[in-house]
Amino acid sequence: MGILSRAWGVLRGAIPGLFRSGVAAPDWAARRARILLLGPTGAGKSALVNAILGEDTAESGSGAPVTAGARWHGRGSALPVALCDTRGLETGESAAQVARLEALLASLGPSRRPHLAWLVMNAETGRAFGGPGTLGALAEALRQAGIPCVVVLTHAEPGPDAHAALRARIANTMGDAPVVAVNTRPLRGADGTVLLPAHGLEQLWEASQPFLPAR
Repeated sequence: MGILSRAWGVLRGAIPGLFRSGVAAPDWAARRARILLLGPTGAGKSALVNAILGEDTAESGSGAPVTAGARWHGRGSALPVALCDTRGLETGESAAQVARLEALLASLGPSRRPHLAWLVMNAETGRAFGGPGTLGALAEALRQAGIPCVVVLTHAEPGPDAHAALRARIANTMGDAPVVAVNTRPLRGADGTVLLPAHGLEQLWEASQPFLPAR
């Protein structure tokens, strides 16, 4: 039994889940494509929600966790999608968070479950995914729940060859899960020159379509 598996045994149910029942989709999301966003603090989950649904939909920031628990967004959007923004995974708590998420997903009925998960990682910082083994643990929890996933690299250079080492690590853990590079806002230099353009949202949406219900 691995270290993370033993940690689950110790921590499962011992620490209140940070996701709470908010992972269950609300009534208004029942007829929409439902996507759950998971990832470490500072990965850019809330910024991704804002880029998809419109500015200031979700409070965003960097450093300390901005989102508390889980929040569904998209009720007033013209897009037939509901996005669930979750609190960032923290290194010292990630095993308990994953275990709690696993239990919550198992308890949800068909109209409350996410159709898809976006596993969000900051390609620029290369920060560990909430602690060693957490990416694999999340992938396994989602597989057990029958929820497919797409890995989203934020603050990423465009092109399939960018961030090759990170992509290789993801493939080693996730197998053939789609990986999409995204940058939600242009990165500009001091003189206003665009150093890294906004890109990837259309590709992310296209990569997600096979896993979402037809509309």
